[in-house]
Amino acid sequence: MTGVGRQHAKAVRILDGSGAFARPWMRQAFHTVPRQEFVPDTVWVWHAEDDRYHPLSRADDEERWTELVHHPTLPVVTQVDDGRPAPSDGTGELPTSSMSAANAVLTMLAATDPEPGSRVLHIGTGTGYDSALLCERIGGANLVTIEVDRSLAEAARERLHRLGYRPHVVCGDGEFGQPQDAPYDRVLCTASLSRVPYTWITQSAPGGRIVAPWKTTFQPAGLAVLTVDAGRRSASGRFGMPLTFMDLRGQRRPDNPLPRVYSTARWEESRHGTATLPPDFLDDFHARFALGLRLPGVHATRTPAPDGSPAWWLATDTSWAYLCAGETFQWGPRDLAGEAEQAHEWWLREGRPEVFDFGMTVDEDGQRTWLGAPDRPVA
Repeated sequence: MTGVGRQHAKAVRILDGSGAFARPWMRQAFHTVPRQEFVPDTVWVWHAEDDRYHPLSRADDEERWTELVHHPTLPVVTQVDDGRPAPSDGTGELPTSSMSAANAVLTMLAATDPEPGSRVLHIGTGTGYDSALLCERIGGANLVTIEVDRSLAEAARERLHRLGYRPHVVCGDGEFGQPQDAPYDRVLCTASLSRVPYTWITQSAPGGRIVAPWKTTFQPAGLAVLTVDAGRRSASGRFGMPLTFMDLRGQRRPDNPLPRVYSTARWEESRHGTATLPPDFLDDFHARFALGLRLPGVHATRTPAPDGSPAWWLATDTSWAYLCAGETFQWGPRDLAGEAEQAHEWWLREGRPEVFDFGMTVDEDGQRTWLGAPDRPVA
């Protein structure tokens, strides 16, 4: 067995053990589509010592390259800095495209659940791998896949065609969809966003499904699974298994404003107070997701206190708060510690709801999150 064969077999065993192959067709497609054929010869690996991405060439270390490509639970970064890494040392700062982890891809496909012959709009072509899996299910003639980066779109089209897949590959902004090929039974976005475009609803068939990783500034992982109503005027549904993907280019998560608003002088000016929040109040993913819905635009950063206990920074463009061991230090017009405390108390009163208990409705007026049912808005 070749190195590729060994790594593929290992991935299948792990994915099988976790129940990742939710549908028989997904297993067959995973075996049929050669994952390594959709990855460029140079991938990017994060190095902790300088917090940057370094290139790894297949020619220099094929064994390591193969391990990365076939890892069942980790993505492999295929582009940094929109294809323009720093010329001085060739390293990259921001990952901008990747081959998604196999388990994440399978989770998205299970949530999308297209029927043979159904029409699918795929946002975020990337390497083209997800598109190939979809082609195995619905046929290339029924798939429109959109990629905003021209070089990525062209490379994906070439890979797909070389392997016999013929979807309609479009270079464009996926937020606008592809109206001339509508309506679609499924809209699958494999890039994280904070705002579901209304155009995806109007381009969907009645009863169609929209699947997209959804984020807040507070918590970058969620999965919106929405059903389009009969009149194609709104879509509503609950959040599913949380996943994190590369950001949609037009909806990149803003940088954490803390470095811009914090200074030693402002620490000296800060307001000291106390809070009843437990030190690990945001270590629970479900709590963090819920608080993110109640605190839009707030960024949260975990950091160890001098004694090793957890501490948290909360920040906006105008304010920051430091919470540690029941003490708070704040600067700016907002009482972020108080807001977080109120949001956490709300989560406790509601019975510690999980991400799956929350949902979202999108229409031409915008999007609204809710708990349990659309008539119970979160904020």
